[in-house]
Amino acid sequence: MHFGPTTKITIGWIVCVTGGLGLFYLAKRNIDKQRYENMKSRQRMRAANEGNYEQSYRNFPVSR
Repeated sequence: MHFGPTTKITIGWIVCVTGGLGLFYLAKRNIDKQRYENMKSRQRMRAANEGNYEQSYRNFPVSR
């Protein structure tokens, strides 16, 4: 089958746009997964840091 130049350009654009959207979706999903893991890690650190502690002799500033 013979394609004209306009048809070839259209097919190229369709391939590029479809591939770009697919890669964008995969990258976004990967970033969301990493963000979720970071959030869970911070939540575990926050939960582990709760409670009453003795005053340190080094007198760290209180960040509350």
